[in-house]
Amino acid sequence: MAGALIAVEGIDGSGLSTHSKLLVKSLESLGLRSVYTKEPTEGPVGKLIRSLLSTKGPDPYLMALLFAADRAWHLRGDESLPGGRGVLGALELNYVVVTDRYKYSSIAYQGSAGAPKEWLWSLNSFAREADVIVYIDVPVRLALSRIAARRAVEAYEDEAFLMKVKESFSEVLERASEAGVKVIRVPGSVGEEPRPVEDVSKDVLTGVLGWLQETRRLNFKS
Repeated sequence: MAGALIAVEGIDGSGLSTHSKLLVKSLESLGLRSVYTKEPTEGPVGKLIRSLLSTKGPDPYLMALLFAADRAWHLRGDESLPGGRGVLGALELNYVVVTDRYKYSSIAYQGSAGAPKEWLWSLNSFAREADVIVYIDVPVRLALSRIAARRAVEAYEDEAFLMKVKESFSEVLERASEAGVKVIRVPGSVGEEPRPVEDVSKDVLTGVLGWLQETRRLNFKS
């Protein structure tokens, strides 16, 4: 099977890490070589990004440039991924790479913070499109309650800003879809109440398997 890049996206507090890891586990149980990865990375620029996210109001242009630099390392230089040559190397080895955030988050977040959207798309044009975007949709207040329960709130994590990010994601997903990316929207809540993790995970897996069956001619036993 040819490799595939699956980007799991959404606002902070959507459960992206949880569902990215569960997706990898489920795919591996079906015999598909899969790997979990994340942006920002554990690389040198990724560590700098995380330190800046703990400050108030980091400059959106600076953050966009740093995220792009970290993404270039992620794609080509991350030795922790299969093959030791980043995401692209793992894809060449026919892995399903599930990335917990990708360039679509950068465009939605830094665009909402004030960086020009077209500049952000151009800045990230070196990064190949994902094959699939799984967008986990949760209300902002639910997301914030989860964030506050697990750690200190970072930059970009207030209600007004996250509302802007949700709106921006709608535009980003539409543009990605027009570029040929399969967009799978999964509700993470019913109203303001969270859906059970296993239900959300099942919907994520069903959507991804459907795409794999359609594009990779794979059959999975129910």
